[in-house]
Amino acid sequence: MRKTWIAVAAVIALASTPALAQGRGNGGGGGMGGGPGGGMGAGPPMSPPGHSTFGDHGASSSARDIASQRGAFGRDFASDRRMTTEQRQDFVQQRRSVAMQYAQAARAGRTLPRNADRDIRSALAEDIDNWRDEFKVGRSEWQAMRDQWIADRTSLTAAQWAQRRADWFTARDSWIARHRDHVQAGH
Repeated sequence: MRKTWIAVAAVIALASTPALAQGRGNGGGGGMGGGPGGGMGAGPPMSPPGHSTFGDHGASSSARDIASQRGAFGRDFASDRRMTTEQRQDFVQQRRSVAMQYAQAARAGRTLPRNADRDIRSALAEDIDNWRDEFKVGRSEWQAMRDQWIADRTSLTAAQWAQRRADWFTARDSWIARHRDHVQAGH
């Protein structure tokens, strides 16, 4: 989730960069403020219809610049998200370790943190999505697995969600063992 917010902030920053460089982005100076709202990213300067402040060529050029920057950002972001097999295995192992610790604490009768049911359910959904991405699982199989493991949040207690997430990793290991040829071909 944090990476998603960082990505959104970066796209917003990139989109506003050409406007800032041309002195149009922050609503300051000489009546060149943004559209309604007047803040960064609020749009081009307001002008009467048919009276462009920077001409058609400048507008299309700015649009191409923004699109190019967004495309470059997307390519850079995608390459950063690619992990080596070893990195992916470490990532999964860390998530598994946390899941097992929560399940063990729940079995020992310890009180889990407030909203643990929501957080554990969310983590389980991410685990299933990571499994799909790692093994290039088809949509129908992914959806069936998701439907099987992700129930309404309030249908289970935090302790039950903790155990369910730990059980997911056992089911994941069984799936990998059953699809060994597919897994080896993909890595």
